[in-house]
Amino acid sequence: MRKSLYKYVSVLMVVFFVVSCKKNDPIADLGTTNNEYAAQLRVSYNNTKVNFGDTLIVTASTWQRDDRFQKVGIYDNIVESFGIDMTLKQGTHIITKSDDVSTLTVVDSIVRKNVLLEVGSAQMDNYWVTHTNNYVIPYEYEVEHRDGSYPNDPSLITKLNDQEWDILKGLLAYNITKADYLLLFPTATPDHFTNGGTYVLSAKGMANLKAELERDMLVPIVTDLKKVGNYSIVIDVDAVTPTNTKTSSSRTFDIKL
Repeated sequence: MRKSLYKYVSVLMVVFFVVSCKKNDPIADLGTTNNEYAAQLRVSYNNTKVNFGDTLIVTASTWQRDDRFQKVGIYDNIVESFGIDMTLKQGTHIITKSDDVSTLTVVDSIVRKNVLLEVGSAQMDNYWVTHTNNYVIPYEYEVEHRDGSYPNDPSLITKLNDQEWDILKGLLAYNITKADYLLLFPTATPDHFTNGGTYVLSAKGMANLKAELERDMLVPIVTDLKKVGNYSIVIDVDAVTPTNTKTSSSRTFDIKL
């Protein structure tokens, strides 16, 4: 009887142990997509505030419940979001963007989902780290300025689209000096100007500038033009299984222009 009781208690303990292990098994929390477990992904960086000339080390650490990967990829995206700081020959000065106010912001997508590194399933074993029991994939990213569609000089004006150009003309209409207006329109009559007050140009002068000013007329009288805003680098990391179940991480690094 004592031996039978011992066996019965032992069976209960084993069942309890198995049930307890299943309840606390972290694998159950991984989740599935496309009938496959998603990969776990952690991405770290050696620097959180970068500048041009820096080397940013991106480290992707990943594992998957069944050790099934299609690839792990590291990509960059680059976007400039900027205003214009412009000075004309006879003292007109316009800044279209500050930390608090923006009257004209231009967005230039310089790079979109550019492949920096892709590690396929056949190469994954090269990145296996035994003591951490996962794959660790490092990448050294050189932070450098890449030119987009808008040069950082007076010729930028010629690249503005019609909407951006109309906004810039509107700002000029309210801020241009009389001397600069006369450089653009030498035969302007006195009724193009006010007799004092907040604005130099009258309603007629403003309307004339908005209607008649062309980009190639303005460029020669610009003495200084530079972008003000942010150069943003977005690093994306994807861990993808054979059924295209994707786990992603993204981080943005902003550099002041």
